[in-house]
Amino acid sequence: MVKVYQAIINKYIINDMKCHKLLSKDGITTQDLIIDKVEGLFEGIWINTKSQRVILPSIVNAAGMMKNLDEYQYIVCSEIRFISDINSYKKELQKYRITIIASFAKVIPILQSRSDEELKKWNYFAQILLTQISETLVKSRLNSTKYDDKTNNNLTRSMFDYFNIPEEELDDILQSIY
Repeated sequence: MVKVYQAIINKYIINDMKCHKLLSKDGITTQDLIIDKVEGLFEGIWINTKSQRVILPSIVNAAGMMKNLDEYQYIVCSEIRFISDINSYKKELQKYRITIIASFAKVIPILQSRSDEELKKWNYFAQILLTQISETLVKSRLNSTKYDDKTNNNLTRSMFDYFNIPEEELDDILQSIY
């Protein structure tokens, strides 16, 4: 069975799927949170965030995280083509983009199960991911020539583990692509 991160690499990096957002409604500016289906990765889900707040108090925070993560994955997708393959930020940005997509695959069953405790846990790791992608994108835009991974500590390692991403293996795959 193909692992989620491998399917993401095949669909989004190797086959260079057209840039698109994963959310058609964000649950923040709209009452509904809609994660669109991505063939071969995950089924879509529709949730009315207003009515689900009683059962899932963490849904508002999660919707905000998803909105921001989706925006970052779209920005990275749109800008990655203009970054040289020898620029080490290209690999790092793709790694975080893959992890963002994997985070959506992870949150859908949590939302279906209506487990607020699991959603809180997802929010915790999504916040780490959001911080990492934000900082990496800013550094890459400052035209730093070499990615310096001094921030990769136990938190980021646990984030990759939580989203079922074997970081070293992903690094090796991306290194072979770029």
